[in-house]
Amino acid sequence: MVATLSPYRKKRLPVKAKDIPHNLIYEIMDGKPIYYEGFREVLSNKKTFEDIMGSSRLQSRIIAVIVKDLNIRLSDDFEALSNEFGIHLDHKNNLCGDIGIFASSQFSDTTDEDKYFDIPPKIVVEIDTKAALEFIDEGGYYHKKTQKLLDFGVEKVIRFYTKTQKVMIAQKEKSWTIDDWNINIEIMPDLNLCLTDLMAKKGITI
Repeated sequence: MVATLSPYRKKRLPVKAKDIPHNLIYEIMDGKPIYYEGFREVLSNKKTFEDIMGSSRLQSRIIAVIVKDLNIRLSDDFEALSNEFGIHLDHKNNLCGDIGIFASSQFSDTTDEDKYFDIPPKIVVEIDTKAALEFIDEGGYYHKKTQKLLDFGVEKVIRFYTKTQKVMIAQKEKSWTIDDWNINIEIMPDLNLCLTDLMAKKGITI
């Protein structure tokens, strides 16, 4: 899917890309930097980098409740990781993930080094994004990133949208689906999750 940009989004950045600090880059996609949402405020000294790099309270609580539920119910053969882990697809693509489910066996032949994962999670779960999308077609960004993860070897990408309270489920060579949060979705065989129920138990409201 090729993203088409509106005339407004085709406007150039007010500063040259080379002058934007590297730490304001959220992801690299097709060799091009995608900046953190709020990067302009950092450049104009209205916010600090720490102000924009963290998840919102809503996103943080949703991620925490999902990870806790998964780690309680996953077998010892799997691990649910979070903390905006990095995924190195190739030299032109470094992406971030909110939650990744890995098989423990995937780590047996690797060293835990200070670098991005170069192995695909079995499952990726995303809550919105921290990317600045003003110069990117929003739907194109989500779909393109999802397809890249599937092509890398991720078996399923599950993306929750807080504004619409919808969930997109994407699997390779299967039709992608969009549904409401209140459905019981399959994370893995014999492991389902209903985000509405999890949020209700923790008193998380929108």
